[in-house]
This record gives sequence, C-alpha cells and structure tokens, in this order.
Amino acid sequence: MTPKKGLSRRNFVGSVGVAAGAATFGIRAAGASPAQDRVRLGLIGAGSRGNQLLGEFLPRKEVQFVAVADVDDNHANETADRIAKDGGYDRPEAMRDYRTMLDRDDLDAVVIATPDHWHAHPTIHACQAGKDVYVEKPLAHNVAEGRAMVDAARKHERVVAVGTQQRSSDNFKTAVESIRQGKIGRVHWIQTWNFENISPYGMGIAPDSEAPSYVDYDAWLGPAPARPFNINRFHLLFRWFFDYAGGMMSDWGVHLNDIALWAIDQKGPSTVNTTGGIWCVKDDRDTPDTMQVVYEFPGDCVLTYSMRKGNGMPMNGHGYGILFCGTDGSLFIDRSGHEIIPDKLAEPYGIKLIKGEVPTRTINTQAEQVKAEDDGLPNHVDDFLRCLKTRERPVCDVEVTHHSTNTTHLGNISYVLGRKLTWDAETETFPGDDEANRLLSRPYRTGYELPKV
Repeated sequence: MTPKKGLSRRNFVGSVGVAAGAATFGIRAAGASPAQDRVRLGLIGAGSRGNQLLGEFLPRKEVQFVAVADVDDNHANETADRIAKDGGYDRPEAMRDYRTMLDRDDLDAVVIATPDHWHAHPTIHACQAGKDVYVEKPLAHNVAEGRAMVDAARKHERVVAVGTQQRSSDNFKTAVESIRQGKIGRVHWIQTWNFENISPYGMGIAPDSEAPSYVDYDAWLGPAPARPFNINRFHLLFRWFFDYAGGMMSDWGVHLNDIALWAIDQKGPSTVNTTGGIWCVKDDRDTPDTMQVVYEFPGDCVLTYSMRKGNGMPMNGHGYGILFCGTDGSLFIDRSGHEIIPDKLAEPYGIKLIKGEVPTRTINTQAEQVKAEDDGLPNHVDDFLRCLKTRERPVCDVEVTHHSTNTTHLGNISYVLGRKLTWDAETETFPGDDEANRLLSRPYRTGYELPKV
C-alpha cells in the first residue's frame, strides 16, 4: 500500500491530528483486542536493535509480522527476508515510510526500534491510527516528546510499552522488593555507573560524504537538523550526538536510573547537577565521555550517575551497575544478579572519646546472593503481548518510562547549561528557569514537527 494520494510525507508528519488520523487510518474501537489467533505486527526500524527484538518475537507462534519499515532499503529487505525464513510465513511487506504500514487494516501493533529522535513521531501516529506500540528505550529525544507520547497513549486508549526490560526481570523484581521491605534499612544513597576505556580513538574522525543510494537520508534525519551525511553520525553511532540522542546518559543511564526510581518510588529528583566533558576520546562525538550527575530526591536520598570512557577500572568489580546504600546494608545489582551485604556499626574514635558510651543497636540484615537468568526481555515481550489482549497497562507503561527517561534528559540539560537545576516532577518544568525550560523541547525541521495530540 502507498500513502493516500495528495498526502505528502512532510505535510502529514507536520499536521496530522486526531481528525486526520481517524480519517486516514480508520481507527479501531478503543480497547479492541485482536480477533484472530495471531497478533499482526509491524517493525519500524530494522537495524541492530530491531533484529535483536525479532530474535525474541519471531519464535512466538502467536505473532506474525506483516510489514517492515526502514529508510535503509537493505535493512528493510534483509529483515523481511529473515522474517519469512525464520517466522515460517509469508514475507512481510518492506517499505521506507512507516506510515504506509499504519494504513493497513491487518495490523494490530508496531515494534519501534528506530534511533532515539524517531521514537516520538511513529509512536504518536500509531496511537492515532489505533495501533498498540512497543517502543525501544530511551522513550524520547526530549521531555516534551515523552509527554506527548504519554498523552497520545491515553487519548487513544492504546497499550504503549517501552523497552526498559529490566523491570520484567525476576532478578530486578526481587531486589526492588527487598529494598521496599526495608531489608537494607532506609536507602539514602544510590550509585549508578558505566565505565570502559575506549581512549583516545573512540569511533575516530570521519569526513562527510554522500549518503548511500539505498538510504532516504532526509527521512533518516527527520526532525533533526539538516546536516551532511557522515558515517559516524549514522547507524549505531548516532547515539553519541545530541541531534539524535543523549549519549551514554540516555543510552544506558535510563536502564540504571529506572530501577533506582522504582526502588525508592519517585517520579523524579528535586535537583540535578552535572559536570563532565569530552576529555579522553578524540573523535566526532558531541556528547561527553566523562560525566558525573548528582540528583537529590525528596525524602533525603541522593542518586549519582558516573560515566567514563577513558578508564575501565570497575567499581566493586563491575563495569556497570547500581549500588543501593541503606542504614542496615547495601544491595548491588546488575543483569548477572544481585547481592545484599549487611552493614557494620562503627564506634568513631572522636565520639567515643568525648561522649563515652553511646547507644547502640543490632543490624539483622542477612547476606543474600541471587543469580539472574536473563535481562528480562523474554518476560517483557510476554507482558506486552498479554496486555494487547487484556488492555491492561504493561509493566513498563509509557508513563513509567517517561519519568525514568526524564532523569537522563535532566542530566544532559544540566551538562549543557553547566549549572545545578531545580526540577518539579509534577509540572515537568524547571520553576522560574526560562533558559532550562527551553531545552525541554527542540526546534523541529519544517515538515517534521512533533504531531499534535
């Protein structure tokens, strides 16, 4: 199928609203569940992550992919061939423009695995078209996009799940339950980190060039600024540029901060302060290779995110992870498992010398070790498919991950402005700070404006 005659790609993306979406796509009744045995899916974004997700979806007999969209013809066609081979059914339709897919009546939901700057538009359009959505993390390129995605899901009563799959992992569930049950006492300090050494070359420096003939590069840029094609800004490497993503902060920080927010039951911090820079890696990136972010939360708790690309010395023997520190013990977790470490009470020399005997207490925290089976993706896909039938909200509902993703946006905004910021998680604004509030959204290229919800 092709887009409706007279409806160009650019004017559709810029202007489609509820009425236009209903007229163009024939929205199914809100809350309707698939009548057929198989859930009919479309894949939007057929690169690395899209094919990783296929590895989880394809073996499931209850799903069938009927369409694949990617602005890279090689990605679209190679993935369509793979689906036909491994799925055991007809080859899905391959296309460049995802909106062609949304016009199909035999489509129930879409799986979106595009670069970050292309998460919001297809999610909103899919909701307007009456389709449910599984969209990869980080949810959105900026705070305003994430809020628009939440609003679209609610307005059109769509299931929108996000690929922060650790929330579906038994390992992370058990750890969060332990923290909420008070096993390590009152949590007041959380450390998250990503460390590796890729200095000094990183991805190197590449000259601008002509875009490959099999790629619609203008569509790939979409809402981002118009720039010459450069291989270092393209597939996979896009994440190191603010035009398209948020660097390591949003790529991995969202996974870590998501679990922190879940454990302490918070929507967001009250303040954020970031320092760092491009200090060790001399390549084309404009996102930092060294970063320290400090978040203060209501209830007297601090979260720090540490990232370095110029030194791989692990923390507690791990190159990434989360460490929760409570008054009775600590809990370390990553995707391999988690461990509870009981704490010990100290008798500081100065206090004892001046005060003599002081009150003491007993710490009853017990050591525990749990080994993980996986990162949660199998259960995450199960949860999404179940919610398509029950119409319940998924474990990583769009609003849940919107809050987690916001923490990464806040860290980057503080980095760009070079100062500490105060945040209101309820209004999703920086109170009285016009300079910071301007960075909650972005300028959009003409024809690629954020769809109105």
